Amino acid sequence: MTVRPKLALTNAALSAVALLAGCGSGAGTTDTSEQPATSSVDMHGAPEVQNPLDTKAFQQKPCATLKPAQLRGLKMGDTKGESDDSTGGPSCTWTDRFAGPSDSTVQVTYMVNGAGLKHVYQQKDVFEYFRELSQIEGYPAVAGSSLAPQTPTPEEAGSCDVNVGVKNDLVVLTQITLGDDSPYQGDPCGRARDVATEVVKTLKAGT
Repeated sequence: MTVRPKLALTNAALSAVALLAGCGSGAGTTDTSEQPATSSVDMHGAPEVQNPLDTKAFQQKPCATLKPAQLRGLKMGDTKGESDDSTGGPSCTWTDRFAGPSDSTVQVTYMVNGAGLKHVYQQKDVFEYFRELSQIEGYPAVAGSSLAPQTPTPEEAGSCDVNVGVKNDLVVLTQITLGDDSPYQGDPCGRARDVATEVVKTLKAGT
């Protein structure tokens, strides 16, 4: 099996999004603080988040974002997550390479150092790919990031970033890198969407 570098583009992708300081607050249910009904902020074409989620508890323990049952449902087995305070914010990485059926690496980052989905839209012209997705559990989502020049599409790269706006100023970023033997080769963004769906389910439940 050819080994791709583990989320080799993570720092570049996170740096593209993490420009302004922002911070999620609360824990799990919707958060209406500092969320005006009609925003005067330029959203750069991004949809506003109607029911902002409270993510503070998960920012403190990002590896609690995906529960064991969810990991098994995603065919990640008993993969253990490793937390980190990355460029974009608190993150957790689960690696199921060589030992598990999904043959993939998953990273979830709370982009507290970014400016929400509006900044992802603002950067769309410099991304190699930018795809508006249907809502994930009622929240706006975009697949988009920068790739190496020799891999101009996520399908060729075997990786995809899905950004979900959970507050107007906060994105939860799900990044997928697939191994050569992954059954999800050919549809990394579909795989990233599946993982992001479980992430949002956890945030909505609040536990």
